[in-house]
Amino acid sequence: MSVLARVVKAAWAELNKPKTYVTGDEFEHYVRGYLFTKEGYDLVHQTHDYETNRDDFVETSKEPDFRFRSRRSGREFLVEAKYRSRLYQEAVEWCKPYQLNRYMAIDKDMPVLVAIGSGGRPNSPEHVYIVPVRHIKYRRLFPSSLRHYEVPTNRCVNADRILLSLQGLGGESR
Repeated sequence: MSVLARVVKAAWAELNKPKTYVTGDEFEHYVRGYLFTKEGYDLVHQTHDYETNRDDFVETSKEPDFRFRSRRSGREFLVEAKYRSRLYQEAVEWCKPYQLNRYMAIDKDMPVLVAIGSGGRPNSPEHVYIVPVRHIKYRRLFPSSLRHYEVPTNRCVNADRILLSLQGLGGESR
């Protein structure tokens, strides 16, 4: 296939990518670029993108979006990134029931954190919340409960502090 044909194919695929995937990709780039930066965290694994899964679904895409290792402590943990344009007064559905069950099962072996962005744009959210999965009981979260987990939008997250706070809550943080 010629270079021009590959470029046209890639452009066509990008133009036809569902908006939800574009939004998710933008928020994932934000999570890596601002919250879990290269200076603070090694990227151990990232799930495959829409284009890869469209042609041949990769099983590990069912796992949270990222697996990081803290450069400070060496601890590994997983992060699922979710963006919602707005948080209303009522509960926000951040996942499907089967996803929550899967994340809770994974959390038994390795801590899973959920990064929820809201407002603004996916690559520049107004609010960001980092919620340990073991603190989540339902697939819907109320804005009032999320406020306890809000982090600055423009600073690297101290995941070591979050992971330390999990010790004694369902076992030793791994």
